Amino acid sequence: MVWKHASSDTPKKFKVTPSVGKVMAILFWDSKGVIMTDYLSKGSTVTGAYYADELRKLHEALKSKR
Repeated sequence: MVWKHASSDTPKKFKVTPSVGKVMAILFWDSKGVIMTDYLSKGSTVTGAYYADELRKLHEALKSKR
């Protein structure tokens, strides 16, 4: 419901469109900057095995950057 004068028209409702998509990013950084960025594929979830694999990748990225 909307407050309006009796002689004024009702406001038009805009069509709500869904977002194009959401992207989940995993980002690791320290005081010197970004170490590693990874994007999760659509429909995937972060499980213990996935996170353990990310930590292994992070360890390799730390070796090469620092």
